[in-house]
Amino acid sequence: MCGVSASGELSLAVGLRHPGVYGAVFSASPGAGFTPPAVLPTGLPRVYLVAGTQEPFFLANATVWADALREARADVVLHERSGDHGDPFWQEEFTRMAAWAFG
Repeated sequence: MCGVSASGELSLAVGLRHPGVYGAVFSASPGAGFTPPAVLPTGLPRVYLVAGTQEPFFLANATVWADALREARADVVLHERSGDHGDPFWQEEFTRMAAWAFG
């Protein structure tokens, strides 16, 4: 499951609700304010989060998700790098996400 910005949070919501269907979730610059539930289920899919240093709201949200997923003992990566909220940033990261999931 993969998404960017608001659909980055959608990918988290759907992927975490259906871990038997989605083995990996890619969430780039997750936004819109969806927050992790107080208790995450067990058997979570692997999650790759990325956000740029020039998009502080999205970076903060990705960090909240990464912390919650780590606390639930999920396999999670948070990649923070220079960049802003837009297609070039996400396109460059997608090959890293795919290599992490399938490499």
